Amino acid sequence: MQRFLALIAVLIVLMLIGGDYLCGDGVESDVTPKTRRAIEKALEFLSKNQNSDGSFGSAYQLAASSLAGLAFLAYGNLYNEGPYGTQIAKLVDYVLKTADNVGYFDDNQCRMHGHGYATLFLAEVYGSLPPTLQAKVKEALRKAIKVIERSQSNYGGWYYYPYHVMGYSGSDEGSVTVTQVQALRSARNAGIYISKKVIENGIKYMQKSMTPSGCRYTISGGHTTYTLTAAAVSVLNAYGVHDSKELQMGMKVLRERIKAFPCPFSAAEWSWYGNLYAAQSFFQSSDTDWAAYYRKTYEMLINTQMSDGSWRSGERGWGGDYGPCFSTAIGALILELPLGYLPLFQK
Repeated sequence: MQRFLALIAVLIVLMLIGGDYLCGDGVESDVTPKTRRAIEKALEFLSKNQNSDGSFGSAYQLAASSLAGLAFLAYGNLYNEGPYGTQIAKLVDYVLKTADNVGYFDDNQCRMHGHGYATLFLAEVYGSLPPTLQAKVKEALRKAIKVIERSQSNYGGWYYYPYHVMGYSGSDEGSVTVTQVQALRSARNAGIYISKKVIENGIKYMQKSMTPSGCRYTISGGHTTYTLTAAAVSVLNAYGVHDSKELQMGMKVLRERIKAFPCPFSAAEWSWYGNLYAAQSFFQSSDTDWAAYYRKTYEMLINTQMSDGSWRSGERGWGGDYGPCFSTAIGALILELPLGYLPLFQK
């Protein structure tokens, strides 16, 4: 009894001091009081930057908003449930209103990247919706998936625009392909029918794009990057292709790349977008890989978070800066990964 009470006393002290404690093989605990404070500050920042129409921020709204929605879900919030349930409800309405008559989610800025993120968000929130709205979202997801399926190239990838905008579906590139394949996986988990051939061709595209130096821009060639490699590895992990030579090649590139930088976060050419996928890749690989990536990345995120809870992007897309809602959502998602609330993040 005395030993039990002593153990309880030690645990209480550890909680009170709020220090990072050890677990498993000696890796710092993935979710500390400091982690939770950072996440909660980030979510509060996002909630304050939700617009009246349910979107977030002012730049790349469909992508940034969908990522913000995932960040709320990844901390245990649901549709109209939890501290940010209302924000999720407003966001669902916003995303649905961005769909055109064939089901393409479009804000005139994010193109197929935005469509993929929007589809992913709706698929992840789907299970918590009330029956009437669930039926509406299910139909929206079915149409969104049809857009993805019809826009797949003959090689199995996707390009910046959907088939009905381009007039054909003959082009593809890696960064768009990743967003579509992840959306397909999440929608399938939600019970939406997905053509097996479409998924298989998407996986093959990522495998054929992988080389010993990393993942190429397109299946037919182009430069390799850490960011695309991380994205490809995260997709292969998500579909359970754990023992493939392509995944192993990709992980080798990622491991070697982060050794060249004081902080693994700096290894990505596109810091926030790249680390969204790098975090998933290292987390789903092994405890050792996750520790190598997360320890210093965690410290960087904690130390660079602004007083208002945001992280500043500094990244620019084809139309300007992605904005703080984009980077803040991704920062929160990286810290939330170990919580496992999102099926997308589960090992």
